[in-house]
Amino acid sequence: MDFGYTREEEDFRERLCKFLDQELTEEIARQNWEDKGVGPEAREFSRKLAANGFLGISWPKEYGGQGLSPTYDFILLDELGKRWGAHVPLDVGYTMVGHTILRRGSEEMKKEFLPKIVRGEIEFCLGYTEPNAGSDLAAMKMRAVEEGDVYIINGQKTFNTEAHYAEYHWLATRTDFDPNIPKHRGISLFIVDMDSPGITVRPLWTMSGERTNEVFYEDVRVPKNRLVGEKNKGFYYMMEAIDSERNHVFTPCRLMPILNDLVRYAQETDFNGKPLALDPRVQDLLAQAAIEMEIAQVFAEHSRWMESNNIPMTYEPEVTKIFVSELEQRLVNAGMQILGLYSQLEEDSKWVPLKGRIEWYFLHSFMTTIGAGTSEVGRNVIAQRGLGLPRA
Repeated sequence: MDFGYTREEEDFRERLCKFLDQELTEEIARQNWEDKGVGPEAREFSRKLAANGFLGISWPKEYGGQGLSPTYDFILLDELGKRWGAHVPLDVGYTMVGHTILRRGSEEMKKEFLPKIVRGEIEFCLGYTEPNAGSDLAAMKMRAVEEGDVYIINGQKTFNTEAHYAEYHWLATRTDFDPNIPKHRGISLFIVDMDSPGITVRPLWTMSGERTNEVFYEDVRVPKNRLVGEKNKGFYYMMEAIDSERNHVFTPCRLMPILNDLVRYAQETDFNGKPLALDPRVQDLLAQAAIEMEIAQVFAEHSRWMESNNIPMTYEPEVTKIFVSELEQRLVNAGMQILGLYSQLEEDSKWVPLKGRIEWYFLHSFMTTIGAGTSEVGRNVIAQRGLGLPRA
């Protein structure tokens, strides 16, 4: 299968690369990691992406897009990923929420939110997980009760990573409380203003120093026109959004900077009087990583090709997500072995190689096989949807 670009797409890629070389710095890329969230420079960079015609290219013209092929968005994500593992600064709205609004939102909702997403002006945080509803999202207990022209929402969410700076909460909550219906059929999706009275955000910290959050709702009033699509269909919309996330976020190109850094380190570092790159074990580790990068790219391109041609996807994005997230863990583990004890040093050490990136990515990589669905659940999906095996 030919995954090459058309002449127009290649022209776009070249123009994008020139822009990124001029405007994207490592500091901007890393503002997505910091506890304060996306900083002012990253937000400004997002607006520059939009102003130069790089955001929303595949989105309909009536909502601020250009109506072109989704391939342009994938080029954008890949080229960002090649530079310090960067991504669209306000990426939840752009890669997950916006696509679901396009498919399921009312016309009023599309006109209100999509142009702002395309202009890089607003961000969303995901409100799915609860203390007792992670892999089993259908077990969520947060409640939204109708009262006149609003819903009154009470409950708790956890691991809402961008809740401390996002403008809106992409919130899933129970709206049907009949114990006799399947759990997943009583869930709805809402867009909630994060400055609504009754919302409290409390930080949670990962071992890599990234901030995520607990979010508490106490009698929060949400207008009925902020219901996404149909009532009690939210679980199905979440699954669509998660598939979009797997195609747009788990891109192999974002691992290329790690591999390139390790190759360069091996070439430039001497060990026992000779280049580290001559060590057969180092060559084996890096060659294996390069092989798996090629495999991951084929998986990703296949899923993207299906999405671009409106071919129903069942388990394909799940294959990509599992392979890429577990490849990240194998790659940074190889980096820990190649750097030896130096790999454990943090960025502020004068002895640390590669600016401490390997240490940070090693700690961060544990999250990638949990976020957007655990690898264990993903393998269940592949077994059941892909292989036709029964539910356990």
